[in-house]
Amino acid sequence: MNNSQLKVGRIDYLNIWPLFHSINNSLCTDVSFVSGHPAMLNQALARKDIHVSPSSSIEYLYRAEDYLLLPDLGISAASQVQSVIFCLPFPFDQLERYAGQNGEIFLTRASDTSRALLKILWHYHWKLPSPRWRMLDPGQGLSTGKPFLEIGDHALSIFLNAHQNMHVLDLAGEWNKMTGLPFVFALWILRRDLQGRQRSVLARLARELLQARRAMPGRYHELSMLYPGTEFTPEQITDYWQKMDYGLEQEHKAALAAFGRYLSDMDEIPGMPALDFFEG
Repeated sequence: MNNSQLKVGRIDYLNIWPLFHSINNSLCTDVSFVSGHPAMLNQALARKDIHVSPSSSIEYLYRAEDYLLLPDLGISAASQVQSVIFCLPFPFDQLERYAGQNGEIFLTRASDTSRALLKILWHYHWKLPSPRWRMLDPGQGLSTGKPFLEIGDHALSIFLNAHQNMHVLDLAGEWNKMTGLPFVFALWILRRDLQGRQRSVLARLARELLQARRAMPGRYHELSMLYPGTEFTPEQITDYWQKMDYGLEQEHKAALAAFGRYLSDMDEIPGMPALDFFEG
């Protein structure tokens, strides 16, 4: 790998595909992409294996002293998101009894933010007794026969295909019921110590991403026809993207502050850090 290249994390999910697809190819010689699910990219950022990535919002809150954010860019949902879901093999009104009997709840390893979101909803919104939390590889939840958290394309498939006897809660919708706010699943996070040519390449990338973000809503149907996957129809893909918000406005910052307060109350972080932004 060219050591002068900007190393960019790339989430392997449908939700971010149109943004990466829309980046101008003129950047290709200066940028190398590293693919993975959100938790993998969080770890790569922390280890300095990559320079910038659309990564879990909680990663910034954990290590804000090491990072900056690209302004006006994120991945959030105002209410329903469809791809961050809590699945139950029984009705929700039976969950309190199940948890009280030390029942197992399986959590995907793919997302630190979504695991934290479920635990916040569990304690502050649903007010349920603590269960036995268990970790699980992505896409394995259905095989457990027990309640599980799933994200990404695996989750979207479950949501859209309405698996028999499966009760599904959309966690963005549940957060919105509790707070009245959108939920910010990901931020564009970069290493604070980025220097030199890589910093100038990042400034170009940030401009490309903003241009692509602003153009995308008018191109969703066109882009859905270009998507190489076959699991979802163009209509399903277009509807899914329309539920996403790829910006980072004041309401998203307020949502991040609320998320940070809950995490602080749970002793996950010492307090809500300031949001520091890259100036290219």
